[in-house]
Amino acid sequence: MKKIFYSDIVKRIAYGALGIFCTVLGVIGVWVPGLPTTVFILIALWAFSKSSERMHAWLLTIPILKVAIQEAHRFQEEGTVDRRVKVVSQSCSWLSFIGVAVLTQNLIASIAVFLLAASCSAFMWWVPTTQYVVSKSK
Repeated sequence: MKKIFYSDIVKRIAYGALGIFCTVLGVIGVWVPGLPTTVFILIALWAFSKSSERMHAWLLTIPILKVAIQEAHRFQEEGTVDRRVKVVSQSCSWLSFIGVAVLTQNLIASIAVFLLAASCSAFMWWVPTTQYVVSKSK
């Protein structure tokens, strides 16, 4: 019989809370330009894999996250992100920053959106782009 230690329970709760938080941000990111959905779903999938298989399975069934989950699986299996996802995420991130900076003229909001856009750019630069192999048929 496996003993469950207090620290294991605390870790599972912390991973579960992180998973829920990232899932919420990912769902919000479906509608809010500049908030990257796929990155948060990747983190949520990882956190749920450490905390709860039931939550991990539940996340995979959310219809609105279908494309993000497909990209997350690609990232898990290949370690790559599709070029279209990179272009859209970068465009939305930086257009959101410009929109917030110009329309709100609020320094704190502009800095927050700038940091989100910069973190999205750093992630997209770090992750390789999906390479599709086109076979030549004769």
